[in-house]
Amino acid sequence: MPYPWPHMPTATSRPRRSRAGLLLFIALLGLAAWEVVGRVALPGSVTPLSFAGAAWSVASGHAASLGGAPPPTDEQMQRIAYRPLPYVNYGLKPDWTRTDPKHPDAPVKSSNSLGFRGREVQSPKPAGRYRIACLGGSTTYDDAVGDADTYPVKLEQFLRAARPQLDIEVVNCGVPSYTSAESLANLSFRVLDLQPDAIVLYEGINDWRVRPYRNFDGAYFHYRKVWDGSTRSWQAGGDGEMAGGINPLIQYPMPENNGDGAENARRNGPWAFRRNLQSMCGIAKAHGLKVVLVSNVIDDNNEYVRKEPSFVRGIAEHNGVVRDVAAEQGALFVDLAAVYPRDEQLFVDPVHNNPRGSEIKARLIADALVKDLLP
Repeated sequence: MPYPWPHMPTATSRPRRSRAGLLLFIALLGLAAWEVVGRVALPGSVTPLSFAGAAWSVASGHAASLGGAPPPTDEQMQRIAYRPLPYVNYGLKPDWTRTDPKHPDAPVKSSNSLGFRGREVQSPKPAGRYRIACLGGSTTYDDAVGDADTYPVKLEQFLRAARPQLDIEVVNCGVPSYTSAESLANLSFRVLDLQPDAIVLYEGINDWRVRPYRNFDGAYFHYRKVWDGSTRSWQAGGDGEMAGGINPLIQYPMPENNGDGAENARRNGPWAFRRNLQSMCGIAKAHGLKVVLVSNVIDDNNEYVRKEPSFVRGIAEHNGVVRDVAAEQGALFVDLAAVYPRDEQLFVDPVHNNPRGSEIKARLIADALVKDLLP
């Protein structure tokens, strides 16, 4: 029997290679189907490409320090509710609805064409309309409730009921994780263009978060990253230090040798927070706006609050700053912390209200505005 030509498949090798090629083709076809189904029918699920991206993040050292979790995938970044913006660092995407594939029944959270939460805002403002802009972080945005249950929406309803002869509008200008520094820029470069007649400032909780850093900077440069819209700046902190969402993209974790956070906060003090409030009041008055400052409420029954006396003292200290600034600037002070009920389940965590809590918050603020602000 003649020896076969070089590289010519024998009778026995041909079927083995054919079977191997067929198996490889079937495997690739299965992975492709998995990718398509995961992206289209099951958005947010693990797909071959997202798994490979996460593996590459870990191998390249881009994984987070918190449990080795990787940064968001490109697909997840496309669903994020935020966009980078000059001067304010970041804000809400315009014409956007936040979705959660894992919780399809979650409350609707949307933004209008101007990038503020809720329905459209007419610009320029219609003649005769009394417009109130609410500024702050996630406790103004009202991160735990749907569009219809935010405190600014409820505030508008209460005010309209009390003054039916007035064309009253309340605009939610809050953005999650904003400190008074971002709110100062937000007022200056975005909110003034809405031509509000009054602003409501609910500030102080996020400004407490900047103070336990040993490398504190009054401009909050120690705390706030510059975000370009990518995941390059993504870095999660440890021990629940950064709660997730936008924070790992725009917040520095505390230094490894941070020391005693409570002592750092005491030493750093609330002077920067006070300055930012004073600046917002000054800008508002320069443009003929009335200013309302509201003290912060927290859930006294929450386990974290009970275990963190420095947090409780810090919020109380900031509430004192809010009260003092209101007095010196001639602004209306609403001492929400003094009148907010403590005997109901009104929170979903230490600081964010459930729908009932947001409604009560709005009603108490509305009572003060009807008495001492509205024409």
